[in-house]
Amino acid sequence: MSFQCVRSRWAQLSGLTSGPRSSLINKSPQRILLRPSHRELQTSVNQIKRGTVLDFRNKLWIVNNMTHHSQGRGGAHYKLDLREVLGGGKLLERFNAGTMVETVDLQVKQLKFMYADHELHLLDPVDYEEHVVPMSLFSAGDKGLPFLKDSMELKVEYYENTPVIIKMPERATYEVVNTAPPASSGASDSKGTAFKDAELETGARVLVPEFVTIGDKIVVDLLEHKYVTRAR
Repeated sequence: MSFQCVRSRWAQLSGLTSGPRSSLINKSPQRILLRPSHRELQTSVNQIKRGTVLDFRNKLWIVNNMTHHSQGRGGAHYKLDLREVLGGGKLLERFNAGTMVETVDLQVKQLKFMYADHELHLLDPVDYEEHVVPMSLFSAGDKGLPFLKDSMELKVEYYENTPVIIKMPERATYEVVNTAPPASSGASDSKGTAFKDAELETGARVLVPEFVTIGDKIVVDLLEHKYVTRAR
């Protein structure tokens, strides 16, 4: 074998020429490059909640809302209202119950709520840096805004150092600042506990049992915006 042939063969093996090996190296693995900062899990669609991030059709989507539909003998399915993490596109997709989907764990920071105008102003308790994020990223939407309170910890999820969703805790404690006085014992609803309207310290309003009075502290389910119990 001539010296030229040996040199050519060595160059191919070393990736110095444009042979098949070098062409494979030049083809970037797009899926890996686009998603270096998250971990994916196989999860049943039955366990998906609002605010979950999915990897679907090679894109990241946030579940804005989901509804369950029964079809009698035909089984059940879920309709997921999705928002694209990058670009903001929207998609309404149907999944049969039990379908496995790829959920995504993004980078997470716990930031404290400061105040809201047309944006959310949050404080990092570690370095005391203020973060200003678009209101559109707040997963609880307009209904959740009245339940935000000073220094409440919010979970902010990031994709490549860019915030993509802000989540409230599942429950929080509030003081009742205004409600009707308790009714007399004879005025209770014979069918169960009677409820009345109450205003909380943040201006939010919820229905509370008749026995709750002004000054009481109550626990509120922030997913359903409902009274849970009196705080101890």
